[in-house]
Amino acid sequence: VYLLVLTYIIYFLSQRFMKRLNFLVNSTQRIARGGFSPIVPVRKTRDEFTTVSVAINRMLEELDSRQTAMVESHKLKAIGTLTAGVAHELNNPINNIMLTAYSLLEEYEELSKRDMLEMINDLIKEADRSRSIVRNLLDFARESESVSELINLGELVEETLKLASNQIKVSDVKVDISVQPNLPQIRGDKQKLKQVFLNIILNAADAVQKHGEIKIDVEQADSRGFLAVHIRDNGCGIADHILPYIFDPFFTAKKPGKGSGLGLSVSHGIVNIHGGRIHVESEEGKYTRFTVLLPTVDMPADISRS
Repeated sequence: VYLLVLTYIIYFLSQRFMKRLNFLVNSTQRIARGGFSPIVPVRKTRDEFTTVSVAINRMLEELDSRQTAMVESHKLKAIGTLTAGVAHELNNPINNIMLTAYSLLEEYEELSKRDMLEMINDLIKEADRSRSIVRNLLDFARESESVSELINLGELVEETLKLASNQIKVSDVKVDISVQPNLPQIRGDKQKLKQVFLNIILNAADAVQKHGEIKIDVEQADSRGFLAVHIRDNGCGIADHILPYIFDPFFTAKKPGKGSGLGLSVSHGIVNIHGGRIHVESEEGKYTRFTVLLPTVDMPADISRS
């Protein structure tokens, strides 16, 4: 009898221990995938695992804080890169405005009313063009809280491409985009997803030579319930020994001062938080292709802690 009781007690305690241990293992696996929401105790009373759970929750707060800092740090770098393109692109409308204004000033008495109206319309058109360029940059730079909303992925990628268009023109790169019609919507944070695609597009533009090409396809993924965004360039490619490390924080193959090594790491984290995946294939000297998979609305993402 005593042996049976002892066996039962050992079995009961081991089952209780393994249940709590498995709960912590599953929680750490979720954290590894980028989910930083705190561990919620399964028991109302404190037990032997409570101290571990409290310690992990403190770690999660710190990880979430550092992730947010990394996202903002890279966003500032992206803004700096875009600003160079914006400055270059703004020169054209500003020069046109100056030339038209001087012509209007010097030839004012000789111009017909029709010519004057045409020149004024040119001034308005170029000023509106300048305002549009600046507005795109400000919309991206504006700080905002994480907002989960329904998103048309094709439109989001096109908006991101428009945001990067000034820098692409500076790099003299040809971009071809194809969006499959009637795609289902996704749910997520529009600004953060723009940051992901902007980073990949700018990296592609940096990798190709003058007159290089970038091909973007937005389509239904082979994996059911996901959409895929493929971004391929015919640039320098990535060496095989570097490829496994490109998503590591602070890893960069660029020259000193040319990259922080945070871009792809931040992008990887954002995609994970949205319940998606990001991977890359490349052949040195030939091409690089990034693929971002994001779940459609029937597989909601938890971005409340992003």
